[in-house]
Amino acid sequence: MSISTETMVSRKEIMTGKVLHVTVDTVEIDDGAGGPKKTAVREAVWHFGACAILPVDDQGRIIMVRQYRYAAAQPMLEIPAGKIEHNGESPDICAARELEEEAAVTAGELISLGFIYTSPGFCDEKIHLYLARQLHKGAQHLDDDEFLNIERYTPQEVEQLIADNQIVDAKTIAAFEKSRKYLHI
Repeated sequence: MSISTETMVSRKEIMTGKVLHVTVDTVEIDDGAGGPKKTAVREAVWHFGACAILPVDDQGRIIMVRQYRYAAAQPMLEIPAGKIEHNGESPDICAARELEEEAAVTAGELISLGFIYTSPGFCDEKIHLYLARQLHKGAQHLDDDEFLNIERYTPQEVEQLIADNQIVDAKTIAAFEKSRKYLHI
């Protein structure tokens, strides 16, 4: 068995919004083994990406936000996060901005934890993950349509909330797992 590659042959633009761009693409598939090429249709969502930050205060508590998520139809407990504002914006700049905007803190130390793809079967959204330490009081700057509560939890509490399905946000779970070597669990 081989890994195939896919090359776009044609594209139909479906929608361009503030957050994402949707296309229906016809692709040519090379099976990687010299077999005949095939075509298929791929629906794709294109996104500038985002950053998610796991902030840890001087007491070792993780700062989280609880906000209503329309697509999930429920409030969710997650780490501060936000979208990259434009193609080419540095993830480091985005992470620092979103940390202060949502959690009202700035970080003396911002450690990159790598990145994740949210749903690579149909979306190219890449979320850059960070751990923030040496926190200082900042000023919260929420958007006009953004409402959230700031909450603090020990790493052990976060671990239990994940186990109990009280935290179901993938970026939060991924950042928590990638931060384990920095946390006292």
